[in-house]
Amino acid sequence: MNKKVIFFHPYFSDGGVERTNLGLAKGLIEHGYRVVFLTTSYTNHFMNEINELGIELKSLGDMPVSKTIFHVVKYLNLLSQTEQIIFISCQYYVNVISMLISKLVKYRKNVIFINSERNHLDEFKINGGFKNFIVPFLVKLTYKYADKIIANAQETADDLSTFLGLPVECVYNPTINERLLNLQNELIVEEWYLKDNRKTILGIGRLSKQKDFETLIRAFYRFGDFENYKVVILGDGQEKENLEELIKKLKIEKHIYLNGFVSNPYKFLKDCELFVLSSRYEGLPNVLIEALFLNSIAISTKCKSGPKEILQEGALLVDVGDEEALAKTIKAVLSDKEKAKKSIQKAFDGLNRFNYENSVQSFLKVIIK
Repeated sequence: MNKKVIFFHPYFSDGGVERTNLGLAKGLIEHGYRVVFLTTSYTNHFMNEINELGIELKSLGDMPVSKTIFHVVKYLNLLSQTEQIIFISCQYYVNVISMLISKLVKYRKNVIFINSERNHLDEFKINGGFKNFIVPFLVKLTYKYADKIIANAQETADDLSTFLGLPVECVYNPTINERLLNLQNELIVEEWYLKDNRKTILGIGRLSKQKDFETLIRAFYRFGDFENYKVVILGDGQEKENLEELIKKLKIEKHIYLNGFVSNPYKFLKDCELFVLSSRYEGLPNVLIEALFLNSIAISTKCKSGPKEILQEGALLVDVGDEEALAKTIKAVLSDKEKAKKSIQKAFDGLNRFNYENSVQSFLKVIIK
């Protein structure tokens, strides 16, 4: 039988999960697998790479994930008659839907269902609301039907395994890859960036409550050295208007740039004076790994999970949402950059875990054993 890997990822846009799946897809294709991205709605941010890699993009049409069940069952029933399918769903709610699908497919023995987790369980505790109350219950109820469960950080894997009473394997993201190596030396030509010659404090990520750029903005306001530093936040998202209102309220419009998604954030990472990850929760923050690889000084909240595994240095970590502590850490790091560089040396030395080849090999071991 031919082997096909299907990544079931509704709402495919411009985040770290999408970037990780592209990296894994590349590795799978290099090892003879055919890859499909099965989605509902999607943006064009990564279309060039999808086409270049030869990934098949199949959209089920713009619909809620819960309404995809019978469409996906029909699709899998057709393919699995003659093909061995590895079906990888990503993130909790989608994985619950995938588990319902697993109970309905006709040729179940020809489909391996893998649940891939990219965020810590803290996601539900922090966000609140009915959906975030009920999803953990559904996770506990349905994940026993998965053939394998993986997570992209050891802390996430351990905590999820304890929660489920099931084995969960850690497979790190293929973050340090050919794309990063190729794009790191691209010149910055953006006029808005070049015309302001102050040093850059950088944030990167979707403008969402998860990434908590509000705390970064408030911390920068407390830090207060507007003469020498600017903040640049790269990314799109639904929180943009709220962040703009906060910036206006604090009267720091001339000191903070919200310039949307960029196809090559690495050139900005390489140029920045300091990278800050202000997230409330993560799975494994790729951008923090990328910052360290590009020799940027980086600090982070000690959110679950990933930053502690990556940075391995308490002095570079602050409590989630603590704008005062973040401001003090920004000041301390920028006041003594040599000391900060020594602090991140251990983290830099441990980056091989996130190398493309190592990650792909770990992933292949999981899906074929």
